[in-house]
Amino acid sequence: MREVKFSTDRLWADCVSMAKAHSSLLIAIGGVFLLLPQFAQSLFFPPPEIKVFDESAVNAMSAYFTDNALWFFVLNIPVALGQAAILTMLTHPSKPTVGQALSSALPFLLFVLVLSFLLNMVLITGYAALIVPGVYLTGRLAVAAPAQMAERIANPFNAIARSLVLTRGIGWQIAGVTILLVVVGYIVATAIGAVVGIVLTFIMPSSVLSAAIALLQSLLAAATLLALLILSAGLYRQTVEISNKGT
Repeated sequence: MREVKFSTDRLWADCVSMAKAHSSLLIAIGGVFLLLPQFAQSLFFPPPEIKVFDESAVNAMSAYFTDNALWFFVLNIPVALGQAAILTMLTHPSKPTVGQALSSALPFLLFVLVLSFLLNMVLITGYAALIVPGVYLTGRLAVAAPAQMAERIANPFNAIARSLVLTRGIGWQIAGVTILLVVVGYIVATAIGAVVGIVLTFIMPSSVLSAAIALLQSLLAAATLLALLILSAGLYRQTVEISNKGT
C-alpha cells in the first residue's frame, strides 16, 4: 500500500479550502462566540500595563489572573462552545449548519472544557521544562480537540490518547507548522494593532477610544484563534488520512 506522508502544501490547501467553503458560518460563530467574550474581557477586565518585565510585573499579572479567575472562566464557556461548534462543522462530512453544529457541540461542552484545561496544564508544564518538551507536546496534542468533536470522544483522556496515535512520528513537523502560524499571527496582529491603534488615537474621541482599542484587540485575538482552529481541523483531517492509508 502506498505510504502517505505529512505534507504542509496539502495542509495549507485544505485549510484555505475549508475557510472558503465555510466562510459565512465561521464568521457567524466566530463573531458571537469568539469575538464578543474577548471584547467583554478586554473592555471590562483589561490586563495591567507592563512596561518592564520584572518581579513586580510578574506579581501584577499573577494578581490580575487570580482576582478575575471566576470571570475568565465564565467568559471562556461561550468560547469553548464556539470552538467545539467550529471544529464540528469543519470535520463532519455532512457539513452541518450553524444550528446543527451548536446543537451537536452543546452536549460535549463539559468534556471540551476539561480537555482544554488538561491540554493547557500539560503544555504549560512542558514549556516550563526548558521549552523543548512543550514544543514536542504542541505537535503531539494538536489534534486532540478536533478528534474529540469529529469522533464524539467524551472522555478527554481518550481524546488525548487519540491525538498521540494520530501524530505518532510526525509530532515535530506538526509542532513546527503550529508554532509558525502562532509566530506569524502574533507578528501580523501586533503590526496591525499598532498601525490601526495609532489611527484610532487620532480619529476617535477620547470618550470611546478605550472601547475602540479593546474591540480592535478582540478582533485580532478572535481572528488568530479562528485560524488556529482551522489549522487544527486541517491537521486532524490529514493525520486521519495518513493513519487510514498506513493500516
